[in-house]
Amino acid sequence: MNTDNWITAVLALRKAKKVVVFTGAGISAESGVPTFRDTDGFWQRFPPEQFATWSGLVQTAVSSPRSVAEFVLNVVEPIAKAEANAGHQAVAQLEKHVRTLVVTQNVDGLHQSAGSTEVLEIHGSLLEVVDSSTGNTVHRFHRADLARISDTLHSYVSQRTSLFSLLRYLRRVYPFDWRGRNRPNLVLFGDSLAEPAWSNACQEAENCDVLISVGTSGLVYPAAMLPDRAESAGATIIAVDPQPCLGCWLQGNAGAVLPKLVQDAFGSLSAPQSK
Repeated sequence: MNTDNWITAVLALRKAKKVVVFTGAGISAESGVPTFRDTDGFWQRFPPEQFATWSGLVQTAVSSPRSVAEFVLNVVEPIAKAEANAGHQAVAQLEKHVRTLVVTQNVDGLHQSAGSTEVLEIHGSLLEVVDSSTGNTVHRFHRADLARISDTLHSYVSQRTSLFSLLRYLRRVYPFDWRGRNRPNLVLFGDSLAEPAWSNACQEAENCDVLISVGTSGLVYPAAMLPDRAESAGATIIAVDPQPCLGCWLQGNAGAVLPKLVQDAFGSLSAPQSK
């Protein structure tokens, strides 16, 4: 760990009046949620043109419903099982010391589970169903609901139950609309970012003193522009990631770095011990 960077980050947080924490898949990977962009073949198994757009999903569901069920299972099951980790909890702890707003690309609701109260989900949330014509939330799932849906999908994918049985169960737990308006609150490939979350995120980034970027690839646009917006407006950019990043880079995973950073910023100033 670079000691100069650590001290810069600690002092910037101590002086800050407003902090934006911008998180990506890396922070939730420590809770067992796949990043999908890793080289594990996820998008080879489930090509984005078939599974990551609404039109592709509909067409694939008609021709191969079991493959869509397998895709949904692979997305839903890890989130159903996930618990907030030390990184999420440290972000929530920041609220006790300085006004903190979370902007997340994740759809797993783990920041709220950890206790963060101001969260902008720019890619939506798997725990919500919205009316696509109005954007209004029509249903919220608990993580236990997702676990039960996962169990039912497992039965269908493993051919222990029929498609009819799967649809009958989903009809009981999911607010289907005969016009097809109700859908998961997710931003898929080709969609615009969720509004008003994205517009609010841009405004908050341009008015913060510190932006902490955690576990983001920097490859997903326009979300990746957020740190640049904050830096152009004069904010200090702190990047927490195992891999080298621009700005004030703190090397390591969120679960190890963030709790120490919060402790040092609002307690005694010290650099982390090198292992």
